[in-house]
Amino acid sequence: MNYELGIIGGLGPLASCYFYKLITEKTKANKDQDHLNIIILSDAKTPDRTEYILDNTKESPYPYLLRDCQTLEKLGCKLISIPCNTSSYFHEELKKHINIPISNMIENTANYIKDKYKTAAILATTGTITSKLYQNALEKNGIKYVFPNQENVMTIIYDYIKQGKEVPLTLLNDTIKDLNCDCYILGCTELSILKEKLNLNDNFIDPLEIEAEKILDFFGKERL
Repeated sequence: MNYELGIIGGLGPLASCYFYKLITEKTKANKDQDHLNIIILSDAKTPDRTEYILDNTKESPYPYLLRDCQTLEKLGCKLISIPCNTSSYFHEELKKHINIPISNMIENTANYIKDKYKTAAILATTGTITSKLYQNALEKNGIKYVFPNQENVMTIIYDYIKQGKEVPLTLLNDTIKDLNCDCYILGCTELSILKEKLNLNDNFIDPLEIEAEKILDFFGKERL
């Protein structure tokens, strides 16, 4: 089969489903055959990315990510996407061992923001914050950043979304209140799901939406 896109999913699983839905809904298509040929390799047993970044004695996700990238490359994929912001921590090292492009969701998000906003709030896992993935990308593009209540962010991600519970809008509001910023980056793929479920406005930037559009552009697909 002429495979095109390879997705490393399961990081977490619900976000992977949502990502596939976004790609499908954003593709201008008149029939099934107008859509991309996609492989979703859902590797839910991959160790927690944040746990490893905060404590390198924990099991590393890197061997899992590398193995999955190599599998997708062997299957003939032309582009790999990893819908997990924290996994971008391993992006540069993975690139050294893979001969096809690996999309960088965080860089794509910063490039999108730079022409529209001056200051962004970063809502992400403690692992992503600690590794300064978004901070570095935003600084590179001249964008200032602020942080919300990090304890609340982790509660939303781990105690609600990953456990399949509905996130109270009041909790999100408490998390971002009094922030002096132009937009809010939903910098964890679990948080991406909130935009649709809570009907958040366009000031909430969903990296999965941006990633889906960049993928379609890469393959020359017309977008809706």
